Amino acid sequence: GAIPAQDIKQLHYEDIRDSYLRAKPAQANYPGLQHLDSFFKDRRVDRIDAGMIEGFVKRRREDDGVSDPTIRRNLVCLRAMFNLARKKGQLGLRDVPYFAMPDDSQAAGQYIAPEEFSKVIAHLPTDLHPFFSFMYGTGCRLGASQKITWEMVNANCDVLSLPGSITKTKKPLLIVLDGPMLAPMAALLRKQFRTADKPIFISTNYRPEWSKAVAKAGLGTWDAKTRTRTGVRIHDCRCSAAINLLDAGVDEGTV
Repeated sequence: GAIPAQDIKQLHYEDIRDSYLRAKPAQANYPGLQHLDSFFKDRRVDRIDAGMIEGFVKRRREDDGVSDPTIRRNLVCLRAMFNLARKKGQLGLRDVPYFAMPDDSQAAGQYIAPEEFSKVIAHLPTDLHPFFSFMYGTGCRLGASQKITWEMVNANCDVLSLPGSITKTKKPLLIVLDGPMLAPMAALLRKQFRTADKPIFISTNYRPEWSKAVAKAGLGTWDAKTRTRTGVRIHDCRCSAAINLLDAGVDEGTV
């Protein structure tokens, strides 16, 4: 049922923030939190609406001079506070304001929501599902994903040890296949034949197949004759993974 208006009126920004930080303690280190604290200090949650959120965006852009991708990350954190309060029964769905998210940077790309990604996956050949799901779930770069071989995988297929030679930072990277999207992938890998120096993912014709699937999912266009495309890119899986991880409460340094 609807949450009593009187209960919502007693709820302030600090209440939903503290509740969020109890659930996601690592987020206490997120630098953007201080800007949210400063702007929304003592605000009643029922007064934090789309207009007030636009005011926060304006202040961050004009007074603080920060870029839209940074502001977007600030809002992802605030939105997560509201969503948790809703899940805990402190707010109703209608009490969560609309978040007009600033665009992400061109380099980072366009956000692909989980339901949109599911539509794209549904139109991809089955043998490409693990390859794209891995990139969307972890944010791992395309080039690195293609270079992961069986010798980098542990016996249980749920820990990947990427050497610095294939990562952008040139530092080794440990990736754990856990959670709703990645745990099934570990189970799938366990069923496959292992050859030490062979890639763990099939990526044959991945570019045209992605373009065709995006068009079929209604998220872009594909012209087979000219082989030109529009819409969400493969690289957008990386940006989307970062946003999803931040939204899930993973601290920014880890992401």
